Amino acid sequence: MIPALSVTIAALAATLAPVSSPTPTGEDAGAVRSYWTADRMREAVAATGARDRALDDEPPAGVPWPGDAAGVAHVGRLFMVLPGGQKATCTAAVVTAANRDVVATAGHCVHLKAAGGAMKSLLFVPGYDDGATPYGSYPARSVAVAPAWTEREDHAADFAFVALDTDDRGRHVQDVTGSRRAVFGAEPGGRRTALGYPFLAPYDGRTLQYCAGDATPVEDGRLAGGSQLKPCRMTNGASGGPWYARQPGGEDVQVAVTSSRPRGEEFKDVAWGAVFDRTAEALHAAQAALTSK
Repeated sequence: MIPALSVTIAALAATLAPVSSPTPTGEDAGAVRSYWTADRMREAVAATGARDRALDDEPPAGVPWPGDAAGVAHVGRLFMVLPGGQKATCTAAVVTAANRDVVATAGHCVHLKAAGGAMKSLLFVPGYDDGATPYGSYPARSVAVAPAWTEREDHAADFAFVALDTDDRGRHVQDVTGSRRAVFGAEPGGRRTALGYPFLAPYDGRTLQYCAGDATPVEDGRLAGGSQLKPCRMTNGASGGPWYARQPGGEDVQVAVTSSRPRGEEFKDVAWGAVFDRTAEALHAAQAALTSK
């Protein structure tokens, strides 16, 4: 999913609400994994529509990832069932955590008022490739999202961190796919690479896509403190996908997630990212501290 913002969204509150405790899903991991067959994964996509290439190469507007798939194995599809029963999908990415079980995604990928509230049957499939699960699948066991999102849908807080169960072989996702370190409080501008699984035309949701370029701060009250990447035409399904920044030593760290594409012809080539702030840091810490299974 990737919601289009309307011009009627109120100005964001100056201070984010306190962070609530992580919420256990209460669902049986085996049942969630069994539910998400390859066919159901494809239905979710349809219903909701060599050598690594350096992240700072020529900036595209949303094209297939050209590098080695193993280099982005930690990025994958997050499948979910809406409260009304509809299957849906977003993007998520593994972030480094002590328990080796945490992914980052968008807040609206785990909780959306218009859909009825909290999503259920969340399953992360790293390296998803047209129905294939090359690195296993990982049901969610806990979700951490800011009250600023669940209560007011403030887009500056449109991020979430999900703690996962191990796969059916007992493996922690971080051990299998690797991860990228999350950095909090980064500047909204600078060179960025955004990855995701968009599924609305011209995309089909089957493979990983990316945009790269120079991001700028969002100059719009609807996402104060957010980051804007242009050109970037990734559509629904890219929500929750990671935004990476290259550090001086060459490390790529995650600093934001894809949040939305604002309405209006002037925004047709724009993607907005919710930048990780102190609230995101608290959410991440809460999930990373959960006892590793």
